[in-house]
Amino acid sequence: MSTITSFGRFGKTNRAINLPQAIKTAVIYTRVSSKEQADKNLSLDFQRKVIEEYAQRNGFAIAECFGGTYESAKTDGRKEFQRMLDYIKKHKGKISHILVYTLDRFSRTGGGAIKIAEELREKHGTAVFAVTQPADTSNPSGVLQQSIHFIFSQYDNQLRKQRAVAGMKEKFEKGIWVTKQPMGYDIVKSNGERKIVVNAIGKKLRKAFIWKSEGMKNDEIIEQLMAMGVPMYKQQLTKVFKNPFYCGLVTHGMLDGRVVEGVHEKLISQEIFLKVNQIHELSPGYGVPHKKEQDAVPLKVFIKCSHCGQPFTGYVVKAKNLWYYKCRTNGCKCNKSAKEMHKLFGELLNRYAVKEELIAPLMARMQLVWNDINRENVELEAAYRKQLSAVEEKLENIEEGYYVTKEMGREQFDKYYPRYNKERQEIAEKLSKMGNGISNPLEAIEKAIRISTELNTTWASSDVNGKEKLQKLLFPDGIVYDREKGAFRTEKVNSVFELIASLQSDSGENNKGQTGIATCLSPSAEREGFEPPDL
Repeated sequence: MSTITSFGRFGKTNRAINLPQAIKTAVIYTRVSSKEQADKNLSLDFQRKVIEEYAQRNGFAIAECFGGTYESAKTDGRKEFQRMLDYIKKHKGKISHILVYTLDRFSRTGGGAIKIAEELREKHGTAVFAVTQPADTSNPSGVLQQSIHFIFSQYDNQLRKQRAVAGMKEKFEKGIWVTKQPMGYDIVKSNGERKIVVNAIGKKLRKAFIWKSEGMKNDEIIEQLMAMGVPMYKQQLTKVFKNPFYCGLVTHGMLDGRVVEGVHEKLISQEIFLKVNQIHELSPGYGVPHKKEQDAVPLKVFIKCSHCGQPFTGYVVKAKNLWYYKCRTNGCKCNKSAKEMHKLFGELLNRYAVKEELIAPLMARMQLVWNDINRENVELEAAYRKQLSAVEEKLENIEEGYYVTKEMGREQFDKYYPRYNKERQEIAEKLSKMGNGISNPLEAIEKAIRISTELNTTWASSDVNGKEKLQKLLFPDGIVYDREKGAFRTEKVNSVFELIASLQSDSGENNKGQTGIATCLSPSAEREGFEPPDL
């Protein structure tokens, strides 16, 4: 008859790792809650010093140190915290303790912290130990004591959050912005006072608001901003235009739908903000679709009134189903049938259409003229850009000296800033008149001539986007309608199409011995870069 000892091979052991009492190898974890504390090294050195002294007195060998920086204890997804847990898992069964100054340095997640501590004990044989709150977690009473500390840490965190939210709401009520500042602003501190001021990007965004208020399309504004070194995309630009912070107002979820006057620096006036948003609400894709109006009046905003300079808008006489263009200025009474306006525009386009027999000679002549023109422009543009860079550096130094370091007084600021700002504007204006260069002029000229053979037909047969691109390509600043003469006036024409028109007109010499081409495209004339679209 078999004895009980014969079944010894079937006995089971406890899977939990219990390190021998002699093994006392620990890791240290220190943490502060904010970047400011970390930068000033507040309490980090003190925490580590106290822990190391405790380890030395009690015979702990320190295997590694973690933390030493700022990490919020509201979640357990911290980088240093996770790095420590990964280290313990990698050295499973070799780390007996995690030494912390207090348990809230380890975690403030309450139940989450209890679960992590339990997993460390049972799966890895590692105990969490606070040197200022000692608890023996090898028995149930010690585990309970530690768990209570974790729960109270979470409770304290919730109280702090409640007080912080109340404080934030009070500041929002007073118009003080306390969260991350919007794009275009910096937070500066001077003599203990916190201010939100417009930075260099903000000054460029100010131009975007002005462009939008003048009727410029979002796509064009984005192109202009990116050329000025401000990365932008459509959704972001829309958010900027719809944020009343830029006109000095504060709105936040804590204000329950109310808008209050802010104490920060305004980027634009409230009048410009309202004007921009009125235009935005009428633009494609916002609220009620305006696709029908777009298709019927593609020249709206593009045409301006010769009397008041305001762009035209479109409207329909529903009884007759006829579309009209009209000036936006009340009382201007400048109305014109869309059908007649499109006919006039077609006649204007015909002036820039290439005749078939002139394609070959045009190609050769345009290359020669283009090369001659741009030889001087390239050098001149490089000089202007160098001047602009130097002036902008001076302005940045002045702004930093006045707003940030306070090394410059108000009198000096008022003396030098307007002078250099005016100089910057003058140089920028010269650069804008020079237009954009072309990387491959031969390809650009070929595209221009191909498009130019049937300009009117191409415009008439394109969808609304194609029409708008072609309009902007030929006449970058739009066109002016003179109602007294019943004709269009162009203030700037794309230089390539201007050359095509001049080559097809009188090319005889003038009184000064210049040809019509040379006069039209002299280096001092205004030009616009050419980048033909896919129509």
